[in-house]
Amino acid sequence: MSGCEARPITPLDLGLVRRLIAQRLPLDVACALARGLPGLEGVLLSSVPLADLGAPTVVMRNDGGGLVGQVRQRPGRGVARMTFLAPEPQAAHLSCWMQIIEALVVEAGKRGAMLVSAEVPEDHAVFAAFRQTGFAVYSRQTILRREPGRAAGDPALLRPETETDAIAISSLHANTVPRLLQQAEPLPEPDHSGLIYEKDGHIAAYLLIIEGKNGVVIKPYFHPEVYDQTAAVILAALAHIPRTEQVPVFLYARAYQDWLRGVLEQAGFKPWTEHALLVKHTLARVERLEPVTVPGLEASRLRPPVINRPFTRWSRPKSLVGRWSHGRHNGNHR
Repeated sequence: MSGCEARPITPLDLGLVRRLIAQRLPLDVACALARGLPGLEGVLLSSVPLADLGAPTVVMRNDGGGLVGQVRQRPGRGVARMTFLAPEPQAAHLSCWMQIIEALVVEAGKRGAMLVSAEVPEDHAVFAAFRQTGFAVYSRQTILRREPGRAAGDPALLRPETETDAIAISSLHANTVPRLLQQAEPLPEPDHSGLIYEKDGHIAAYLLIIEGKNGVVIKPYFHPEVYDQTAAVILAALAHIPRTEQVPVFLYARAYQDWLRGVLEQAGFKPWTEHALLVKHTLARVERLEPVTVPGLEASRLRPPVINRPFTRWSRPKSLVGRWSHGRHNGNHR
């Protein structure tokens, strides 16, 4: 496939895409675990010429086969997330996947994304392709899994989030999540599906809940002061969500939350898979010299006074001249 180039899809590519996406590698793990891998809806919209719709999808054709990748961005957000590569990348085609990845970054940049992220297993062959195209590891994460079943928790311990919680949740997020990770994964737009744990009248924990037909995903944000209540809060969340009795529950533990892994074993969670959160900025920092003016030296500022008459040789004030002359005539000059 070395002679082919990655390009945005057209309606003529839809048949190829339909065949390839049956063997996808998901790169937006939370969405895939909860709602399943994305279908052709976004692909169909993005194939419409001259329309900024759907999810940008890039294809590379060769000898009846090909490669496909997709990136998704919410309107008005500066962060885009890669959703899948198809078919699942193999080490033999890394140079081709690098072209696909670069093309997806370009498409996201055209839509205003300032950075693009992807969740990739570090032991996967395509990890090297991401690194060689300029993606950096912003965080590592362990996803824990709990089998469907009833939880012995107290749902009254938590309450659903409301519109008035937005500022307090943002403050908790800003004070507990590393700054670098905040850029790569800001809090989503409030949809009031999260759960709140309060202590002494303040929000001490926030659980972002993503529900879908395939499972429930929890992304937790805990204040360090509630370490001892973590297991009780998670069990309360499981009891608060009825679907946890029918579908598996997946919980994110970022690298800075490594302490969660031991605590959550009390709630029936077990390590399931590990990923690296990879990020690439679409904008490059360019340094250049800018002229700087000093206000006191600007020509348009204050100017020295100008006498409104022709310049004459300097003469001493009359009072001094007269006093000096008077002294000479009186014989006081030595």
